[in-house]
Amino acid sequence: MSTLDHVLVTPVDEGGELVFAHALDSGIRVWARGLTRRVDERPRRPAAPLFGGSIRDMSVLRDFVTAFVEHATDDPATQLRPGRIRDTRPLAERTGSNSPTSRMHFSYCALSPMHTIGAWEAAAPELLISRVRGLERKGVGYFATGLSELPADAALDALPAALPAAVISPERATHLGEYLHAPTGHVLLQGRASDRRNEGVGDGWVRR
Repeated sequence: MSTLDHVLVTPVDEGGELVFAHALDSGIRVWARGLTRRVDERPRRPAAPLFGGSIRDMSVLRDFVTAFVEHATDDPATQLRPGRIRDTRPLAERTGSNSPTSRMHFSYCALSPMHTIGAWEAAAPELLISRVRGLERKGVGYFATGLSELPADAALDALPAALPAAVISPERATHLGEYLHAPTGHVLLQGRASDRRNEGVGDGWVRR
């Protein structure tokens, strides 16, 4: 059985880990392992729990994704299946990241829904990475739902390639790498032409 040669374990500040792996083939596999911060979505608790928090070191994830993009094979070894969101709202709605107020202060990279490998019965996996506008920080925020739990006894130095997993496709890996390399940008303000700070801009979004 083939194995995934490159594995990255990314601890999250709230407890638990996200595990990324690839063999320069079909994409970057993603699993959750022991995540502890479940986002409270009262009064409605969907079947697929939502987890959130902060990945401690963006640079390690950025370098891992970049290495995959730069060296991945052009002929994927495994056929990816597109996920289908069911029995729950899309991640952007559940997190409020699609609201203008949220986008004023944060930028987002949404992987929704993700592709899958192996048996998959639950709601499609989704992953959202966020960065604070205008601030250079070591970590990045994340929200995740529908990810498979990596078995506690899985040998990280030789994960089987056939293990069911959510997958960041090569195209989305390129987009994620660009997002992690990009500057944080400016905080956005919503102003009108009558606002002297934004004179001549008109209605809509402006940079501070």
